[in-house]
Amino acid sequence: MSTVQLEWITTQPSSPRPAPPVVLVHGAWHGAWCWTEQAIPDLVARGLTVHAISLRGHGRSAPAGPLTTICDYVRDVQTVVRKLPQPPLVVGHSSGGYVVQLLMSGRCGTAPPLAGAVLLCSSPVSSPTYFLRRLRERAPMVDIRALLRREAEAVRAALFRADIAPADLERYRRQLVREPPLVTLTSMVIRPRPLRVQVPVLVIAAGCDAIFDVPAQQELAAAYRAELIVIPEAAHDLMLDPAWPLAGAAIAHFAATLHRSVPSTAR
Repeated sequence: MSTVQLEWITTQPSSPRPAPPVVLVHGAWHGAWCWTEQAIPDLVARGLTVHAISLRGHGRSAPAGPLTTICDYVRDVQTVVRKLPQPPLVVGHSSGGYVVQLLMSGRCGTAPPLAGAVLLCSSPVSSPTYFLRRLRERAPMVDIRALLRREAEAVRAALFRADIAPADLERYRRQLVREPPLVTLTSMVIRPRPLRVQVPVLVIAAGCDAIFDVPAQQELAAAYRAELIVIPEAAHDLMLDPAWPLAGAAIAHFAATLHRSVPSTAR
């Protein structure tokens, strides 16, 4: 199987702290670009080595083929993880969090060694179950058709705060891309296996997430026996939200905790 050319951004801190490297995995429609404005500078300033990748078909990575599935995205992350000199902390946002769940539970091939995982505004273990629950509750739902057309108001309502600057909204909106149909279909069929996950997990939720609400993140944290941190007033695209520094601080603290938990003989 040929290797797909992936966009891979690496940033080193001037004063490294004892912690595993961090791999950032974007969600649907996004790319490595979504981490570059706030998240990467913030995490690097906290002493972390950061790698951000664009999955195939996103950002500056090679195009996705018509038969691309969710497992192909998992293999993209596996490729990066296995090239690193030590097991990383993998951070997955939204559907990127689902990719990370499949990665660490070995659903798309043997799970690579990981120091830990952060699920950031992540897809639940079962998205169909989640959306059925939202329908039963008659909870406000994102206009998915308008979002797929990348209509500005739908993008704002789904991903950002209401007061986002129009120029920023347009800049982000223009970089969103469509997902291959088989990725969506296979993500509904191929489910993670939380009970098989042995690595430490942290779940970070956005208090005003219009896509995956706080109760869904509570269930996710319970499934992985993980701590849950809720960032008040934040929107779904937390890495582009004014409250990102709170998430960045939580990730850096978690990374430091992972380093301290590794026996010195294993480092």
